[in-house]
Amino acid sequence: MKKQDKRNWPKAVIQILSFLLIPGLFEAQFSAVGTIISAVYQGTVSWERIRYSVWMVLATVPAVIIVGRFFCGYFCSFGAVQDFLWFAGNKLKKRFRKAGAKNLHSNSKKSGRNVPTGWIKYGVLLFWAVFVWSGMIKWNIAGPWQVFGQYSSIGHWPGVKPMFSIGGALILVIFVGSVLIQRFFCRYLCPMGAIYSLISRCTLLKIVKPRSKCGSCRLCTAKCTMGIDLTEKEQTAGGECIGCGVCINGCLKNNAHWKYRYSVWIGVGVTCLTIAASQFLIRSESGSVGKTAGDAAIDTAEQNLDSRFQDGTYSGSGEGYRGTVTVSVKVEQGTITGLTIENAEDDQTYLDRAKSGIFSEIMKKQSAEEIDTVSGATYSSKGLIEATQNALKEAAGDENTVQENTASESTDTTEEKQAFLDAGRFHDLKDGICTGTADAFRGDVEVQVTVENQKVTDISILSYCDTEEYFFRAAPYVIGQMKEEQSLNIDALSGATYSSNGIIHATANALEIPEDEYAPRPGRDLAHKQKEHGHIVKHTIESQEQYEEKVKEYEDAQN
Repeated sequence: MKKQDKRNWPKAVIQILSFLLIPGLFEAQFSAVGTIISAVYQGTVSWERIRYSVWMVLATVPAVIIVGRFFCGYFCSFGAVQDFLWFAGNKLKKRFRKAGAKNLHSNSKKSGRNVPTGWIKYGVLLFWAVFVWSGMIKWNIAGPWQVFGQYSSIGHWPGVKPMFSIGGALILVIFVGSVLIQRFFCRYLCPMGAIYSLISRCTLLKIVKPRSKCGSCRLCTAKCTMGIDLTEKEQTAGGECIGCGVCINGCLKNNAHWKYRYSVWIGVGVTCLTIAASQFLIRSESGSVGKTAGDAAIDTAEQNLDSRFQDGTYSGSGEGYRGTVTVSVKVEQGTITGLTIENAEDDQTYLDRAKSGIFSEIMKKQSAEEIDTVSGATYSSKGLIEATQNALKEAAGDENTVQENTASESTDTTEEKQAFLDAGRFHDLKDGICTGTADAFRGDVEVQVTVENQKVTDISILSYCDTEEYFFRAAPYVIGQMKEEQSLNIDALSGATYSSNGIIHATANALEIPEDEYAPRPGRDLAHKQKEHGHIVKHTIESQEQYEEKVKEYEDAQN
C-alpha cells in the first residue's frame, strides 16, 4: 500500500513562531559576517567594534557546525515564506506548472541529476566578500532581505513604496521563482546558505539511506526540498541538506531515516539554545553600554573640559527605519554618561544591532558627530545618531561652548558675520598651483589649490582617509564656500565638522597661511590625541570626474 506523506506540523509551528519572534535574524547573520570581514579588510579589528557581530553570529554558526542546517529548515523566516509559496503553488495548480509535477527542479527519473546551478550562491557570496565588504564597491541599495524585513514585522505596514526599488523587484523575482522551484533562493542565491553549506560538512546528525534496501522509486530525490540527488548516496549530512526530513516522510520503505532516533529534536534544541544565548548576550551588551562607557567618561572628564555639556537628562528624536526614534541622554559632570532609547518603532533586532555600536562610539567620542552607521542596520543607526544629536543640542545650551560646533557657529548679525569672513580673507596670494595636507577625522586630507589673479579659483581633493558618507558631503560644501567668500572663516558642515575642518586646514597649509590668521577650529591630531582608529586607509582621487561621481553618489544616497 502506498505510504501517505506525513505533514511536518512541528516544523510548521516552529516556522510560524520564528516568523513572529525573530523575522530578521537571517539577515542579521549576513550583516554580522560582513561587519567582521570588513573590519579585517580595514585593519580595524577590535572587540569594541565586532563584539555585537560575534554575538549575532553565535546564534546560528555553532549549531550549523555541530548539528547541521536546522536554522535554514526550521527557523529562517525567508525560508518559511518560500515553503508557503511552494505549498500554495502546488495547491492552486497554476497554468504555468505541469499537472502532477512535484518539483520542477528536482532529480526525478526523467531529469536524472540536478541542474548544476547551486554554485551561483557561492558567486554571490564571493561578490560580497571581495567587492562589497572590502569597500571596493559602495553598496547603498536596499536588497530583497531589507525589503522583506519591512513587510515581515507584525503591526507595521510600510505601504507599497519599498516594492518600487531594486530590492522590491528582486524579491518579486525570488517569490515567483519560489512558486516554480522549491526553496529557489536557498538553493541558488542565498550567500548565507553558501556559508552554512561550507561549514556544515562534518555535522554529527545524518540522514542514512542504505542503497541495498532501496527500490527504483527515487522518491527521496524527487521530494528533496533542496533538490539533492540522493540516488547514489548512502547518507547525507550538512552541505545542502537543511534537515527538513521530507525525504524521510516520502520514503515508501521507511529506508531513509535519521541515524539517531531523536535527531530532529536534538538539532532543533541545539539551534534554539544558540539563538537564545546569542539574544541574551546581545541584550546584556546593550544594557551595559551606558554604564561602562559612562564610568569611563566621568573618569576622563577633567581631561575634556572644553567638550562638557550642561548636567541633566535630555531627549531628542530622529527618523529611524520605520518611524520616529527617541533617545534620552544623561549628562553628569559635563560628560555624556548614559544613553537610553525611550521610544522606537523599528524592529528590535535592528535597534539592538545599531544601539550596541552607535552608543558605544558616542560615549567614547563624547559626541554624535561623524559616527559611522552599523552595517545591516543603517536606517536605525541614522535615527539613533540624529536623535542623540538633537538631544545634545539641548544639552549644549549655548552651542558656541561646544567644541565641535565652535567652528560651525556663525555670528548673530550680518555685520558680525561679515567681520568674521573678512578676518579670514585670502590676501597677498601668489598665482600658481600648490598642495597642502592636514588632519581630518580618520587621517590626512590632501588638497590642491589653484590661484589665479591672486584669487583662489579651484580647490581639488587629492586624497582622503575619512568615511566617505561624511567626507563627500563636507567637501563640496566647504570648497564652494571658500571659493565664493575667498575666506577660510566659513562654516563647517553640520554633522561632518572634522572632515570640513580638515579640508579648511589643508587649504590654509597649501597657501602657507598661519593658523593665527583665521578662526581656530577643533582638529584631529591623531598622533597626539591617540585616537584608536586602527589601520588608516588612504584613498586617492585620480580625476575631477571621479570626485564628482563620489559627490553625486552620496547626494543621491542622502536624498
